[in-house]
Amino acid sequence: MYDAITLGKKVNHFRKQKKVTQKDLANMIHTSQSNISSLEHGKNKFNIKKLSEIAAALDVTLDDLLEDSLTIYQNNKKNSTFYDVELKNLINSFDDHQLLKTLHFLEYYQDCKLQHIKKNEERK
Repeated sequence: MYDAITLGKKVNHFRKQKKVTQKDLANMIHTSQSNISSLEHGKNKFNIKKLSEIAAALDVTLDDLLEDSLTIYQNNKKNSTFYDVELKNLINSFDDHQLLKTLHFLEYYQDCKLQHIKKNEERK
């Protein structure tokens, strides 16, 4: 499953980056311009084969298109991205030492990020 709105924004971004019109993209993948427009507005979903054709036409990978738009529904209550689930599985596989090192790294990263934000705010 994927988030159609996020995917549509990605298709729009990559299409414009390549300087291709909706009509040109539609011709490349043998569909209508209105289907491309609907896809870019999150109103139309294509199957994986058609998404692969779009990725190839735009010279990007399928992962580039689907990144941040893949969702997995768990317990019918909350959803998370594919990458969230993969990260959770990875962390669950850590032993205590690996987990502690990861937590220290994340604390360090957070401190660095906060310092960067503060410096940017001071410049304004």
